[in-house]
Amino acid sequence: MTMSLRVSHALRAMLLASAVAISACANSPNQEPMMKDNPVIANLRPWCIGRMVFDRPAASSMHAERYEYAGSEIVVEPDNSKERFDRLMAAREKELREKKRTFTISYKEMLSKGLNSMDVETSLPYLEKMATPSPNSRLFIHVDEHVTAYSLLLDAEGYILAGRNLLKLKGVLNKTAVDDVIRRNSVWYKETVARDDWTVPTERGFCIKSALIGGPPFPVENVKQIFQMYAGRPALFSIKMRNSFDFDQKTSLLNAIPDLRRRLDKALLFNKVRVLRAGKREFAGMQAEEVLLAMKDNGVEMFRFHLIAPGTEGDNAKPYAELELRLGAEPRYYRTAEQSTSLVDEAGALQAWDTLLDSFRLRPGAL
Repeated sequence: MTMSLRVSHALRAMLLASAVAISACANSPNQEPMMKDNPVIANLRPWCIGRMVFDRPAASSMHAERYEYAGSEIVVEPDNSKERFDRLMAAREKELREKKRTFTISYKEMLSKGLNSMDVETSLPYLEKMATPSPNSRLFIHVDEHVTAYSLLLDAEGYILAGRNLLKLKGVLNKTAVDDVIRRNSVWYKETVARDDWTVPTERGFCIKSALIGGPPFPVENVKQIFQMYAGRPALFSIKMRNSFDFDQKTSLLNAIPDLRRRLDKALLFNKVRVLRAGKREFAGMQAEEVLLAMKDNGVEMFRFHLIAPGTEGDNAKPYAELELRLGAEPRYYRTAEQSTSLVDEAGALQAWDTLLDSFRLRPGAL
């Protein structure tokens, strides 16, 4: 083989190696543009939500939240002291013991007895039963003022002081389940503790804002959080997770594409909707479906990315999950086209979506 041929072969091999290296770099996630250049996913930090963890931008803010656990809706009230908690509990117990139940009689009976109202007061107090699972928690079982004295339904009203956060809980139960509800709820009332929002706990439990609900998993664990991803611009990331049911397996986001398009018709961008991606993907170890839509009109670019994971019934590690990323919004009188358009382009929106979704995982120790 001549010298020129050897050089030619060597040059060809070198070019081929370079091409392979360039291709590998292009396909390697480590070679993507630095996330710090994408304002939607800048400075990510672990965030605990339910029994999951995902990487949330540190500068994002909570836009809305909703929690339900073991049949009780939970509202978190900050800035409470033990002294205030004790005063509130004493006052509430006194009120429920002193207030008397009523029952409703017929109009004819009211007239025959010369009464002025069909509601007759009894000697029974509103309070059916009370429990003190711990010094920092109370559970009141009582009738509702809109329910008659002999109704089978009761209210379960709970309070847990976790650090300086007061968790207010409200649910409904049947009279026959009073003892079971008190026994069941007392377990997780006692094990609910305060936590720093940006600290991911290692103990078993269910994360809500400012608290970790301890105890064993329950069939009802619902969480919804919506984050404002960038101050001053329309950029919302919505997460909803709950226990999975058998009918969730029949849910198909892909079949809902026409409906998603119709919803966007209100923005007068119906004919300009593009489907960027639609299909199946993995999410937190579960099979899921995603539909990614893009719109552009009159200088305003918008993205609506959706994902649904049906989860697995009876498995708290695999809940039903519904996520949405909204970047950009319709112009309004208080918001110009420049302020309404997405703060990232199509590549940036896709990068933000994939980065957020790929970061979801079951929290170690959660179960």
